[in-house]
Amino acid sequence: MRIKISEIPLHIRVGFRSFSHDLKQIRGTNIWHFIMYGLLFDMVNNLWRPFSVRFLERLGGGEFEIALLSALPGAVAAIVLLPGAIIFRRFTNKKRATAAFILISRAVLLLIAFVPMLPAEIRPILFVILVAVMNCPDALSQTSLQSLLGTIFSGTTRGQAIALRTKFGQAMIPIVTISAGLAITFIPNTDEQRMVLYQIFFVTAFLLGVAEVVIFNRLKVPTEEEQTVGTPSPHPCELFEKSSTKTLTLIFRDKRFLTFFIPAVCFLFTWQAAWPIVNIFMVINRGANELDLALVALVTGLTAFFSGGFWQRLLRKRGNTVTFVAAGFLLAGNMFIFPFVPNMQIMAAVHVITGFSAVGINTALLNGVLEHTPDKNRLMYLAVYNTAQNISLFIAPFFAHFLFSVIGIYYAMFAIGALRIASTGFVWFKMRRETSA
Repeated sequence: MRIKISEIPLHIRVGFRSFSHDLKQIRGTNIWHFIMYGLLFDMVNNLWRPFSVRFLERLGGGEFEIALLSALPGAVAAIVLLPGAIIFRRFTNKKRATAAFILISRAVLLLIAFVPMLPAEIRPILFVILVAVMNCPDALSQTSLQSLLGTIFSGTTRGQAIALRTKFGQAMIPIVTISAGLAITFIPNTDEQRMVLYQIFFVTAFLLGVAEVVIFNRLKVPTEEEQTVGTPSPHPCELFEKSSTKTLTLIFRDKRFLTFFIPAVCFLFTWQAAWPIVNIFMVINRGANELDLALVALVTGLTAFFSGGFWQRLLRKRGNTVTFVAAGFLLAGNMFIFPFVPNMQIMAAVHVITGFSAVGINTALLNGVLEHTPDKNRLMYLAVYNTAQNISLFIAPFFAHFLFSVIGIYYAMFAIGALRIASTGFVWFKMRRETSA
């Protein structure tokens, strides 16, 4: 049966026309290379991350290992980020160093591919440890990349680049995830064959990671002379670049940065605390398999793709605060709906809210932290921000595990939903005070 173009809903036709038009306008530019890098980054991660909890369970992991899978990468990143940022400042070619750390991170995927071949008793914890180890170079490379974004793109272009990278990435994620989910569900006939397919996914992710590094190296970083042309007067904290200790001291005295930093980290804690609970609820309480998880990712990704334009317009017209708060309240609402979801099909449908709100949160967070950090020493600012984010990532899953151990998984979701509402209100209060000051 052939479908006429006129029969496709107008908002979907407009979305695809905008998608094609955006690509033509940016081809060959830094934004283009940033988006292509982002697409490969999303392909690498979505070949295995959506199924990591199910993979861990197939390796023999239980509820504690699932919580540890969420927590341990944050602990590793929290330990290495600040020392790593100090070391990074000494590199003359930060782009090359970033590329090297990306490649090291992807090489760990090859090691994970061998985990199913090891003795059964060590497989679950070894997988968790390797994922945590991989987060060490990954956290350093992503922090450096965030710093480079502040150099590569100006204020206006930066917001456009982040929004477009998010938009196109959300179009790619469901394609990769649903394809992987269908393959894992229907190709293997036995659990042994399923493990072999997982191994193929990890090797493929490594090869895509090599391509990711190649594309990343095509980003053009302006020279120091080019950066100084047309720049505004310096931020007070741009005037220092002495010892790392003095830099950190002045960062924690920077009231403008702290106005964003403190409420943002509070919100991130409430966001991260829900991840292990939702994963346990889907995999253990609702018996989700790889296809179910792929369906959730498909709905989330497609919703995120079609909502990207909305958040981009809201960010441009109303700014980061309104965008963040609107998305934050929507994301909090999920935690009051999930406990009443009877099966994975309805769970996937409810993830429309997750996909819609997550784009707004991610865009506003990244744009917000770049707005509140000065050009000089941005890497150290971002290291502080990401260290706090990863400390939160380490603590939040254990807090969540404690909650559902004491009050049960359903009331734990309600409690985290209430905390999300409170933390979103805190963001609004602090940002409004900054605006009115």
